Amino acid sequence: MKVELKEGEGLKRELTIEIAAEQVNGEIERQLEEKRREAALKGFRKGKAPMNMIREIYGDAVKIDVVDKVINDSLPEAVREKELKIASRPEVSNLDFTDDGGLKYTATLEVFPEIGEITRDGLELTVEEIDVSDEEVDELVEAKRRETAEVAVVDRPAGPTDIVVADLTKLSDSKGALESDKFPNSHIDLGNNLTVKEFKEVLPGVKPGDVREVTVQYVENYSDPRFAGTEIVYSCDIKSINEWKMPEFNDAFAKNTGVAETALEYRLKLREHIKVQKEEMQRRIHKREVVRQLTEKNPIPIPEGMLEDYLNAVIEDNKKQGQEFDEKELREKYRPMGIDIMRWDMIWHTIAETERIEVLPDDTETWINGLAAQNNMTLDQARDALNKSGKIGELRESIREGKVFEMLIASANKVPAKK
Repeated sequence: MKVELKEGEGLKRELTIEIAAEQVNGEIERQLEEKRREAALKGFRKGKAPMNMIREIYGDAVKIDVVDKVINDSLPEAVREKELKIASRPEVSNLDFTDDGGLKYTATLEVFPEIGEITRDGLELTVEEIDVSDEEVDELVEAKRRETAEVAVVDRPAGPTDIVVADLTKLSDSKGALESDKFPNSHIDLGNNLTVKEFKEVLPGVKPGDVREVTVQYVENYSDPRFAGTEIVYSCDIKSINEWKMPEFNDAFAKNTGVAETALEYRLKLREHIKVQKEEMQRRIHKREVVRQLTEKNPIPIPEGMLEDYLNAVIEDNKKQGQEFDEKELREKYRPMGIDIMRWDMIWHTIAETERIEVLPDDTETWINGLAAQNNMTLDQARDALNKSGKIGELRESIREGKVFEMLIASANKVPAKK
């Protein structure tokens, strides 16, 4: 086998592979002989048909099978010979038989980039001072009270924390975000932070029988992309006003939660909970910053084939969700994201290898302990659940990446947030 390697643009490589006639013809004769042993042709006992007849009947099909087999056998061997780390599926072209009966073809592929030392100098993270105010604890106490509250119909105008029950009718929809026009018996919680502000501004003071028109302007970065930047006008036919019957916050309430004996102890636990959440939020922000800064400092080229596979998966996911979209726009939108994801994957793996960061048995055991505690399982049940999930490899990768993050965050220059 002769192999010629030619470098193309960027990460593209071109292999010209020539297989000797002896190898090709030998495989053709082997497969024809196999066909002969299996063939049951009229007038001949099984396996006794003349070879010229076998060649005439099966020759073309065998030739196609031999070409596939020779390519499948020779291409990996050529890749190993040239020590290529391929990153995309090879595309075979210029397939032809040589004058002496050999086979010659071209395989175009992409390779992974050569990654040298990762630049980490100047990594800088802003650090917020973690503080929990009494007001934040009060808000969480109210939320916990509301979780066990009862709802009762009242005969009075709606207040700012009531639930308004209304039949909603869509009057206009600038982008066609809503498929339906009517939404009967909608419960609009005016005290909920997630309720859009226009309802909270218009509906306080309404009574059953009132009709109000509410124009909602959804922001461009709204959490549900269907509504982002959309203006929808609703007609609200008020059916009833409900109020929350909140339980009193006292020692009995605290005991019923199962996590504290007194109201004071429960407030202290809620304060710690808020602090932990803020610390976790800061860690997430730091992780995003580490990824952003290191991908900017290390503009590793990404194989186009890998990126296309990622974008194809994005398109398929959106198709499964039944959403209408412009494929070209979606590809353009997700292309930078795909580049960053793949670039970061190469960066953190390189750092892990350089720093010899590995996942130890204690690391997985700690994770399993956490899974058991969160789901009220025994350790054996947690281990069994992990084994059945088939995701042990993904878990180890996640733990290893987490260790890389910890090292990078710990070594980064910390800058106090401006007040």
